[in-house]
Amino acid sequence: MIKFGTGGFRGVIGDDFNKENVSLVAQALSEIILKSGSKKSVVVGYDYRFGSDYFAGWIAETLAGNKVSCLLYTEPMPSPAIMTAVRDEGLDYGVMITASHNPYYFNGVKIFVKGGCDADVEFTNLLERAVMGVKEIKNVPLACAKSAGLVQNYSNKEQYLDNILKFVSPSVKYDKINILYDNLCGVGAKCIEPLFKKAGVKNYTILHPEHDAFFCFMMPNPTEQAMSPLKQSVKVQKYDFAMATDSDSDRLGIIDEKGNYVTSNDILACLYYYLVKHRGMKGDVVKNCATSILVDKVAERLGYNCHEVDVGFKNISAAIRQYDALIGGESSGGLTVRGYIYGKDSVFSSLLFTEMVVAMNKPVSEIVEEVHRFAGYNYVFIEDEIRFEKEDGLIEFLEANSPQFDRKLLRCDHFNRNFKYYFENGCWAIIRLSGTEPVFRVFAECESEEGAKRIVEQLRKLINSYTESVVEEVV
Repeated sequence: MIKFGTGGFRGVIGDDFNKENVSLVAQALSEIILKSGSKKSVVVGYDYRFGSDYFAGWIAETLAGNKVSCLLYTEPMPSPAIMTAVRDEGLDYGVMITASHNPYYFNGVKIFVKGGCDADVEFTNLLERAVMGVKEIKNVPLACAKSAGLVQNYSNKEQYLDNILKFVSPSVKYDKINILYDNLCGVGAKCIEPLFKKAGVKNYTILHPEHDAFFCFMMPNPTEQAMSPLKQSVKVQKYDFAMATDSDSDRLGIIDEKGNYVTSNDILACLYYYLVKHRGMKGDVVKNCATSILVDKVAERLGYNCHEVDVGFKNISAAIRQYDALIGGESSGGLTVRGYIYGKDSVFSSLLFTEMVVAMNKPVSEIVEEVHRFAGYNYVFIEDEIRFEKEDGLIEFLEANSPQFDRKLLRCDHFNRNFKYYFENGCWAIIRLSGTEPVFRVFAECESEEGAKRIVEQLRKLINSYTESVVEEVV
């Protein structure tokens, strides 16, 4: 069964992510395209993950086998570059081979639709049904497809970088800033380094620029744990800040000049504050339901609204269009700005963050403190995870049972596979079922770290009670 979650279809390489399943997706997409009567090409990109170039080639072969023309990237590129191509070339569909921030043994397929947006649930449901109805996979060898003109080599690297430069302030000079960048063996350096050169960023050091399908056995995700080795380097070597991007370059992580991890919540809030207060831009902000109330408070103080949506960047981009919001982002490190692409892009946000630091002429830690003071923010935000043995019936269990919290619960909202609990004084917690692992992602925000941890433990106790009951039934 091929299922598309918030970030597309992902699976373990050689198990559920294999040539047959990828070709099934390509065949189903081809049949949808042919049925719609579209004559437009499909752009296909890929990152540095193991076999990504081969999987992209197999997608192209199946499209060609169905007489659907294809623009196939000639080199690995970030996911947002493929989204940019869909928009700029006026295409109906784009395909990206990546598993984003997942471990090295995963790979996946992302689908982009008209305008360069993530495919919505309606389309991915249609695609899943089409996969189930595939009777035959048609394909043409890649060399033959290229000879016939059905597959063409493609690159939009320069256009993609130039598009980013349109959104940064031309008056900002970057000659004095000094940045440490950890590529985490992803594809980001292929664009961030030339972008820095175009923008005039002269002083930077790049770590792990090499192509390593194992990602040096690190998690290719700019979390605090992954970026911990940078903390001492920033202080000792006196960098202004350090940053890192995930494997397909749509998530950004930051370490400040003191070696402190800057959360994605702070990155979003600081950039929103900067764009309104210092660049004079206007508009609301959009966040997903697992993002801090910091940005709500910043929006309120700025005279705007914060709109909350379900997890999945397609929901954020849809709300940006709906409310004409200035910026949208999520606690996992992705964001975009109105007028740019409708998708998260850490190549873009890395330069925008650099612009903010230079333009405000303050250390990163002082910018974060300024934004917290401005918002009157005095909360603690924590993340955790809860593993479980069996998913069947777990969602229904959570719908029927509420944790025994030691504080007054105002309400519980059910966002698809997410349960969010709201308490007094703006405190909240959310429990999210992962689409790729038997684990719940847990987020809690409270007036104290102790209070947030208690909420997480109370959620853990509820999940454990379900797991224990399943084990008893099996025994």
